[in-house]
Amino acid sequence: MIPEDYVWLNPLIHQKWLFTADKIERQPELLEIPLKNIARWIAMGRLGDVRSLILWRERIEMAQASTGAFADLLAFLRDDGEFARQMKSCSPFPGVLTEEELDPFICAWTH
Repeated sequence: MIPEDYVWLNPLIHQKWLFTADKIERQPELLEIPLKNIARWIAMGRLGDVRSLILWRERIEMAQASTGAFADLLAFLRDDGEFARQMKSCSPFPGVLTEEELDPFICAWTH
């Protein structure tokens, strides 16, 4: 069941993903952050199902290896379809956006 406020929050969530994709497009080296997050989270062993993280790792590693896969990753980050939203619910991207970059989204979510 989708939370009642999801419909209202979805545009903000999607805007945050668009902003994240734009930043990664300008600074592809930032892809090291989610890879480090994935490695750390899997090593901690506290996640029951790591399949989403493994899929993320594969997508990110492929994006680092080819321009076509990089474009595909950016398109996926900008996608607001059901599968993309499902994958993004287990996002390894914390740390890509700074606190200052997150502030407008947090402010909008809380007001």
